[in-house]
Amino acid sequence: MSLTYVVKLLTHIAQGVLFMGFEMTKINRDIDILGFNAVYYLELDKNFYHTPERHGFWEIAYVDRGNINAIVDGIGCSLSQGQVIFHKPMELHSHISNKKESNNIVIIAFTCNSEIMNNFNKKIFNLGKNSKKILSLFLSEAKNALAELPHEFENKSPLNFENAKVGSVQLMRCYLIEFLFSLIRSSGESVKTMFYTETSKMIAENSIVDSIESYLIDSIYIPLTLQDICDKFLISKTYLCRIFKAAIGKSPIEYFIDLKIEEAKKLIREEEFNITQISDKLGYSSIHHFTRMFNRVTGLSPTVYKKSIGF
Repeated sequence: MSLTYVVKLLTHIAQGVLFMGFEMTKINRDIDILGFNAVYYLELDKNFYHTPERHGFWEIAYVDRGNINAIVDGIGCSLSQGQVIFHKPMELHSHISNKKESNNIVIIAFTCNSEIMNNFNKKIFNLGKNSKKILSLFLSEAKNALAELPHEFENKSPLNFENAKVGSVQLMRCYLIEFLFSLIRSSGESVKTMFYTETSKMIAENSIVDSIESYLIDSIYIPLTLQDICDKFLISKTYLCRIFKAAIGKSPIEYFIDLKIEEAKKLIREEEFNITQISDKLGYSSIHHFTRMFNRVTGLSPTVYKKSIGF
């Protein structure tokens, strides 16, 4: 027996190769999921929005109930119950409720560098019975792995699999891979690709304006500049002012000032704070600036307004 044969024999034994012609055939991993970044089940009100974001992993958004708008690189689309959209790594995107109804959505974020994932770029799928069943199995295992699915969008904590039931995380991976293959094999009728059209442009612009309007209302007690708003929503000043004025009839800052002054009038009527305190509370740099803005909007100083309503 030659030394070469002995070395080859030992190598085969070490690699677990079966003899009698039954050598191992490697399995190609067309989809190789490296890990999970986030899993959410979100119950959202009709005014929900999140500012545009981008990240280095894939994201799936599935509408379990209701209707939501997805904005992707300036393209808007309306997603209804049973539809799922994919966001590729570093793609700028946001999800915004339509202000008409609440909705439930599933978010699955995962890292995968497989080339076949290009099949999902800017794609929207109408899930069939089989795909929904696989997704349901994935969510069941996610509950086994996490005990409870995260339901707060602002919660960016890493997934904690320390107390996962045996096999649950691996089954999550298996079911997600099966889910992706089921979509790749689905008929063309159940798939559509996002395109830039006048309709998609209108959905995007209206949704962005709605989310900016909600953001300004929520920020009434802090100082904001036009640049702050642009930075928050990752858009240019020119684009922001154009779409906001077309929808609302005034610039974002004019609208924000009007909100603040309306709130100031309410606080004056309630008599809980004096004029200086109200100015501070609303984020003005000085009482003089506050008075000037109040007079510009109402035609009265805060003190004169207070007297005019009988205080």
